[in-house]
Parts: sequence; C-alpha cells; structure tokens
Amino acid sequence: MLGLQSWFVRRVRNALTALWIFIWLHPLLSFIAIYLMTYSISLFQSFSGFSANLEAHSLSLAHFSPSYVTALNESISLGKPIQFNTTHNTNPTSIPRIIHRTFKSKDIPSEWKYSFESCEQQNPTYEQYFWTDESARDFIATHFDWFIPTYDAYPYNIQRVDAIRYFLLWHYGGIYIDMDIACRRPLDPLLEFSAWLPKTQPYGVSNDLMASAPGHPFITKLALGLPDYNRFYLSKYITVFFTTGPMYVNHILTQWFQKTRHGPEVPISIPHGVTILPSMMYDSTAYSFFGHTQGSTWHGSDVAAVSYLCRHWREFTLGAMASLSLVLAIYTLRIRRRTVDYSLLINRLDEEANHWARY
Repeated sequence: MLGLQSWFVRRVRNALTALWIFIWLHPLLSFIAIYLMTYSISLFQSFSGFSANLEAHSLSLAHFSPSYVTALNESISLGKPIQFNTTHNTNPTSIPRIIHRTFKSKDIPSEWKYSFESCEQQNPTYEQYFWTDESARDFIATHFDWFIPTYDAYPYNIQRVDAIRYFLLWHYGGIYIDMDIACRRPLDPLLEFSAWLPKTQPYGVSNDLMASAPGHPFITKLALGLPDYNRFYLSKYITVFFTTGPMYVNHILTQWFQKTRHGPEVPISIPHGVTILPSMMYDSTAYSFFGHTQGSTWHGSDVAAVSYLCRHWREFTLGAMASLSLVLAIYTLRIRRRTVDYSLLINRLDEEANHWARY
C-alpha cells in the first residue's frame, strides 16, 4: 500500500514538474490553453445555469386553477373544445387581450390562412393588430424615433421583423404570434402572467411567440439593447440569430435571471417576472395552446450547422475541454521527454569529458 502511495506521489510530482517546465518553455501557448479551458468551463457553467433557471421558471398545470385543469382534461379526453369561462384580471401587470401579427403586406399566404384565422376564432374578444412592413416602420418612427437609424440600417428585413415585436409589446403589451403559429384553444389562462416566452428545442427560448404586459422591464431591456448588439457575423442566419433573434433573446434573458436574484438560489419576488412556457404547452401535445405550420422562410443553408451546434452544445463544450486537456498533456509529456533526453545527454558528455581528462 505504501509502495502504491509512493508511486502515485512520484507520478503527481513528475506531472507537476513537467507542467511547470512546459509553462516556462511555452508561456504564450500555456496562456492560450489555460484561457480556452477556463472559457469552456465558464461557458458550460453558464449554459447549465441558464437551463436550470428555465426549468425553475417553467409554467405547469399547477399554476392554473383546479377548475380550469379539470375542464382542460375533460376537453382533451372527449376531443371537444374546452368549456370554461375565465375572468381576466386587468391589473397593470397582467397581459392585455391583444394579439400582434406581422407580415410584409396584407396579402397573407394561403399556407398561413388557417393559423392566422384560428387565433381570431379562438379569441374573439381580443384586439387583433396586424402590422405590415410599412405600418411597422411608421409605428417605430412615431413612438421610438431614436431607433429609426438602427432599424433602417439592418441589412436583413427579418431583423426589423424581430425588432418590431419587442417594441410592440413594450408599448401595447399583448401576445406576439408568428404567422405560422395557430391557436388551438383560448389564451385567457396565459394572460395572468406578466410575461412569458416558449421553451424551445434544442436550447433556450424562442421569440416566435411571446407575451407581456405593457412596459414590462424585461421586454424594455430587449428593445433598448438592440443597438448595442447590431453587428455583422459570418452569415445572414448567424447575424440575425445573435443580433435580434433567438440567441439575442436568450442572452438578455440570461442577464435578466442573473440580475433578478438575491443570493445564489433565492429568487426575488417581483410582479414583473418572466415565465417559461414549457414544451407541453407549446409543441404538438394535447396540452399545447398552439399548433405549428410551415415557417422559417428566411433560413439559409447555414441554419443546419448552427442548429446542430445548439443541439449538441454540451458535447461540444466537453469535447473542447477534453481536447485541450489532451493537447496540454501531450505537449507536457513531449517537453518532459526532451528534458530527460537533454539531461541524459549532458550526463553522458560529462562522463566522456571526465574519461578523457584522466588521460
């Protein structure tokens, strides 16, 4: 046992010695490797923490009244429309009965007719606001003229389509719904939460469906942050994704979760929270409030690569950390071997010198 401990101690000592030699001989490479490893660990922790926050803020059936849940289960089991009368709370922190839709013109494509009309039919008491490219710009120019230079400078129209939804919810409140999303049942139960976003796969939340009370601070932060994130990335999809689209929303939401917590685990109790609509209420399940038709018309060939990276972010992060560790270990062993060889060569030369010195 003592021999095993001694062997282990020698191994650790030799590894630390080799690591020190490597750092001393290659300071720049060591700095890059340590920085990348630290960044990968930080990125992994950030993603994991964000996913945990999404789970902690997710909506469940327990958040609805028992009578509504009973009516919903009966509706699903019988395959009939739900029979339930809700009384909407009109306090300033609740979502108003407004549905926002946007499209480039008033000519709605035939494949979106059903999804567009379904929300009107399921929610007949709601105000239906339909925004074209022209009326959307007029709205920005009238109420947020400071944003017009950024709005007009966007290279892709989809960035303006993304941006307008944040300003509409900031100003009016209500529910923003993409044209390819249909309503399967009345949305009144979702109005009691001051703001919500749908959980999406493979990671984070989506901005194709979102709701808030007017003046909600998170939505305000989304709108105000747009000019600071206006830059060009490698392609159209990546640029949109990170400047106005889903990854931009996820980044701001990460900051929001960090700012609205007191201590590591205790959430602050504030009326302006952000609720996450779980997959069961957003995707194609019996409990979903929404349905989906073909959409995402602006996606290019680069979407597949980005989507794949997002689906496998854990594997890529762990793989990057493992690769860096492997590279560092290989270089450390090589430096150690070179040092040993160098020491043996010096010893041999010393022995030869001593040998010839005797003659």
